[in-house]
Amino acid sequence: MTALNRRPAGLFAWCLALSAVTALAQTTPPPKKEEVVELSPFEVKSQENRGYIAAETMTGTRVATQIKDLPYTVNVLTSEFFEDFGMFQLDDTLTQVGGLTGLDIGGGFNLRGFSSTSQLRDGFYRLGRYGETNVDRIEIIKGPNAGIYGRTSPGGMVNMISKAPNPKDSQKFTLRYGSFDTSQGTFEATGTVGSPRTYYIVIASQFNRGADQPWFHIRENQGFLAVKHDFDNGGHLLVSAEYFMQYRNAPQTSAPIITDQKNSAVNTVFEVIGYAKNLAKYNAFGPNSELNRSSQTGFLAYDKKLTDVFSIRLGGQVFQARRWDYNQNTGFGAITINSLTAANNLTSTRGATPNRGLIFENGGGVQLDTVARYNLFDGAVANKTLVTIDANDYYRYDPTRNSGATAALAAWGAAGSGRVVALNPDYTPTAPLTYFSSSLADGGQGALTRYTRRRATVYGGQFRQESHWLKDTLLTYFGLRYDNVKFRERDYLTTINGVVPTLATPNIVNRSVTQSKPNIGALYKVKENFRVYANYSESYFINQTDNPIDIANPLYKPETAKGWDYGIKGSLLDDRLNYTLGAYNIRRFNVRVTDSIESPVGSGNFVTVTQPDGDQKDTGWEADVNWTIDRAWSTGLSYGHVQAIYTNFGSARPEAVGRKVQNISPENGGVYLKFSGSEGMLKGFSANVGVTYVSETNTEAPDAGDTVAIIAGVPTVTRSTNQWKLTVPAFTLWNVGLTYRWKQGAHADHTLRLNVNNVFDKDYLKVSKNIGDPRGIYLSYTLGFSGLLTH
Repeated sequence: MTALNRRPAGLFAWCLALSAVTALAQTTPPPKKEEVVELSPFEVKSQENRGYIAAETMTGTRVATQIKDLPYTVNVLTSEFFEDFGMFQLDDTLTQVGGLTGLDIGGGFNLRGFSSTSQLRDGFYRLGRYGETNVDRIEIIKGPNAGIYGRTSPGGMVNMISKAPNPKDSQKFTLRYGSFDTSQGTFEATGTVGSPRTYYIVIASQFNRGADQPWFHIRENQGFLAVKHDFDNGGHLLVSAEYFMQYRNAPQTSAPIITDQKNSAVNTVFEVIGYAKNLAKYNAFGPNSELNRSSQTGFLAYDKKLTDVFSIRLGGQVFQARRWDYNQNTGFGAITINSLTAANNLTSTRGATPNRGLIFENGGGVQLDTVARYNLFDGAVANKTLVTIDANDYYRYDPTRNSGATAALAAWGAAGSGRVVALNPDYTPTAPLTYFSSSLADGGQGALTRYTRRRATVYGGQFRQESHWLKDTLLTYFGLRYDNVKFRERDYLTTINGVVPTLATPNIVNRSVTQSKPNIGALYKVKENFRVYANYSESYFINQTDNPIDIANPLYKPETAKGWDYGIKGSLLDDRLNYTLGAYNIRRFNVRVTDSIESPVGSGNFVTVTQPDGDQKDTGWEADVNWTIDRAWSTGLSYGHVQAIYTNFGSARPEAVGRKVQNISPENGGVYLKFSGSEGMLKGFSANVGVTYVSETNTEAPDAGDTVAIIAGVPTVTRSTNQWKLTVPAFTLWNVGLTYRWKQGAHADHTLRLNVNNVFDKDYLKVSKNIGDPRGIYLSYTLGFSGLLTH
């Protein structure tokens, strides 16, 4: 039995213990008369039976605001959507929002044609690592408007919102089983603790799944506890703690490229023709491979309405995260066909030296928001002024070593070891795969290949003024964000500016940069059910994974962006149909690229240097529609189109200008239809169907396969394998869910749910070039109690 399967009962024991704690917490009787608690301006209103639609958000404004009144685009996906469509993980299968792809548990995502390496959790910087069971909703603010949070991707930001405590006494236990040996047990409870003004939510879950590839397995342990207290003076205190641990054995590998040499000795005719999708269905790494991530997070927020004008919110977060891997860097190598050397044909060579990577990260932040609501000109102009002061700190320690298993390395590199995989014409292995034989415990550790310590601390603040004019028909806002970023970095292996470090005397890099970024916009209500909006905003982005040598470059600058958003929002059919149609134009600057420079000038000697002078331009449009057809039927659509191109990829890569940005899907989105029975035999029954679409996507760098030489002082492409043209084909997936819920007595209810994902068993490559899941069938059962303990 592997380590991944040794604790199948751990979750259930945990859940029983939590159940006992919950029962003890409920011994205080409820108040005889319901107390009214004033809602904070920093709190989104809870909605009973909200379904897939959220009316309010704090993302982008930092205070609760109606989404229809925002002069930019915010998309929301609720936990009800995740449950109805059988989504166990929030990852790159989440493509239902137009413009959003590539969501990654490590913190990455693609939005409006731009890639990011970090996200937000409840408005604070986050490295991904989230459990689906404790996320109430995902809010996506699009465009540089996300600069309200400081450093951000030009395309926007993803904000994971935690489930909130609830004074309602409830408990539920869910079991889910299905394809790929999938199993999950989840316990969730809410209620009061000693006082009707103190209430909580507690969640514990364990998730397991495999895949068609041998050795692959995921286990996730998730825990979440939040307690909220409403003070008599109108203040609110929220404290939460979250635990996440993911063990991933033998991670999936991407499909390698195929090069056709066309039976020629002239390399100018060689051409890269595609990906070996069938080979991606096999596991390259084997049993002695792992990629694990963990995170522990603490959160605290206090808010209070001080007067009829002023309210404050003080929040803080601390976190520590860990990522460790072993032998997940030896994936399948490129494949050659039609070579004049027969031995080179139809083989894929896996990596020679497995390594052991460790990344330890920790940090935190504080935010102080002060908001003032007031009227001017005898109440003719309603105003909201927001002043924010915040600080964030991030630290990373990342020693990486080669495997020290000398005997195993020699055997792995020897002829006939199986490291070189012989393939059939359909790119499947001709024989069962063999794997690197040494585990981490057996092999020890070899030479260091990376060893840095990095710290980035950001001190910032912003001012934002919002005004409502002309009897609330015109909304305007303007704001300014200021940040000071301090880097303190150490590199123990890399030569920087000619200085060779040692483990005792590392290269030390200290740097400070400042950024000031404005935003301005307006929304005009032509009619109550028809609005037009436009805005201009700027943002900056600092990648926390930048190496010290990059920070030390005298030319270093943070990436910046400028963008326009404009469109219409409206409703029809007595507000049952709501829509947003928008377009955008965003420019990204200071991207690090490779330039060709004559040194010294006039010498005829050209060298390549890395400089932050690259540009990217993205234009596109999006459409979002939600329609409540009647009491039983509802539907919705989200779709996005983006044209993302490089306008400057460096003078050393001249042909890349105008080519598409890799891994950015030009079009994607989804549509859903839901039926909810409310009477007769169909009472308690619901059915939902969803369709997602991802268009053909370029997946290689814009200079991939190009060979460049200096001719008459000009960098010129002398030959190309056209690797930069490679794409993964478009794919459409259908997902279906059936749910039946019934009550038992006054306090218990039961829910059965059947989900079929990828209904038509589509065989496809994801944009990551990993193989997509085939058809999956899942069954879940939930036993719930409401008001039982208080009675």
